[in-house]
Amino acid sequence: MAANHPNKIAFEEGVNYIFKSWTALNLAVEQDWGGVDSAEKRDWMMQVIVDYFGSNGKKLDIEDIETILEQIMTDEFQILLEDDSAYLVAKHLVEVYHQCIRGNFTEVERLKAKYQSRQPATASRQQNNDNEEEDDSSGEEGPEEDGDDDMDMDEDEPRSSRPEPQIDDDGFETVTYKRR
Repeated sequence: MAANHPNKIAFEEGVNYIFKSWTALNLAVEQDWGGVDSAEKRDWMMQVIVDYFGSNGKKLDIEDIETILEQIMTDEFQILLEDDSAYLVAKHLVEVYHQCIRGNFTEVERLKAKYQSRQPATASRQQNNDNEEEDDSSGEEGPEEDGDDDMDMDEDEPRSSRPEPQIDDDGFETVTYKRR
């Protein structure tokens, strides 16, 4: 496909939606498993795949694409995929590619609509998570809330207010939950 050909543009858009819908890759980017430049690594990975399709055209092999995806996920994000997601993504990429080279953009449009419909839900879910974190951190701190910045204690240290674990006769710890 030529550089600015509508088919190539549609394929690149399809790759973008497929990658941004891939749970493993999304987690890796959101959690910075590839470091602070995780989003750039995802974008680079998309370009590697687009270039691979451009140079291999009709000789595409789903297993080769799966291998490339798994290798990049391992090398760049330190993820060892033990599910079939890399294969499923590779297969979907090949399907979208074949449609796009024929000028059929229905799958790309479907992916776009699906992605756009999920965006508001994702944003509101993130906002709810942020609000819950604020709720969890307010009201239980006691003397630490006096605004002094010199109270930067290591968060990994156990707090003395935590009760000791209760071990039953069989050696299992009894789990108790605090009421909010």
